[in-house]
Amino acid sequence: MITFPMLSVLSYNIQRLYSQEVFMENSRYFTPGELAKLLGVSKQLLLYYDKNDIFSPEFVDENGYRFYVLSQYFTLQIIISLRKLDVSLKEIKAYLKSKDINLLKEIYRNKQQEYKKQIEELLYLEKTMQQKIAFLNDIQNLPLNQILLEIQEEECLYFSENISFQKPIKQRMKILANHMLPVFSYESFQEYLMGFHYDSGEFFNENTLTQYNVFITANSKLDYKKPIKFIKEKGLYLCVYCNAQYGVVDNKIKERIRKFIKQNNLSFHGGIYLFPLRNFWSTSKPKEELVKLCLRVEYTD
Repeated sequence: MITFPMLSVLSYNIQRLYSQEVFMENSRYFTPGELAKLLGVSKQLLLYYDKNDIFSPEFVDENGYRFYVLSQYFTLQIIISLRKLDVSLKEIKAYLKSKDINLLKEIYRNKQQEYKKQIEELLYLEKTMQQKIAFLNDIQNLPLNQILLEIQEEECLYFSENISFQKPIKQRMKILANHMLPVFSYESFQEYLMGFHYDSGEFFNENTLTQYNVFITANSKLDYKKPIKFIKEKGLYLCVYCNAQYGVVDNKIKERIRKFIKQNNLSFHGGIYLFPLRNFWSTSKPKEELVKLCLRVEYTD
């Protein structure tokens, strides 16, 4: 059986809820859920904006219920729209204090400059992708194992320290990876050419190679504190497109190069440059890996 005090409490709560419902139906206030629904956002977002002093309810009753007025719908619309443009909350807060038209123009100009830069970067990347596709098409039609002569321009390279074949593979990989790290830290790392350099005397010797260097094309954008710069000289180069499993060229190719040099009265200078063309990026079979071998030569006559 309900006692009189309990009936009083129950009656009070019913009356309070009824009064609040009537109040909400006949007023200009919106609950957080109602306002959030109008703009397709969550109530949690309204709470987040309030905590960050960006957008607070017009009215909070004694029980902590939060209510918004119609005009705040438009303010919230501004906030959400500018956030979609990735305008910071700090900028939005400053703008909302005055809604100064010049301040709004400044916000739009800043975003315009950002978009221009993004467009330039995207156009550059699109061009890079075109070049990559053309490159992949080209390597499918290379004159393999044919010896060519071509003039090459001077080129600045960043060399790694000497990597001894006597070192364990883990140590060799650590040197290689450390040398490549500044490249991978750069956004468009694939534009840089990477390759291997061998001493030509060792390369043509039937004995096993003792050491090599990893190199990449030099660029001021790369963050090398103390780069080992090496100049690949301008001149006439003997070039061969050939298979090189894990960077190791077959002895038959070496012998063919030696014969060509002798038969054509050539002498060679400097080291051997191997530029990977088809590697682990475009094949899972080592026997399909291709390199461009380059060696500077001169006529002895």
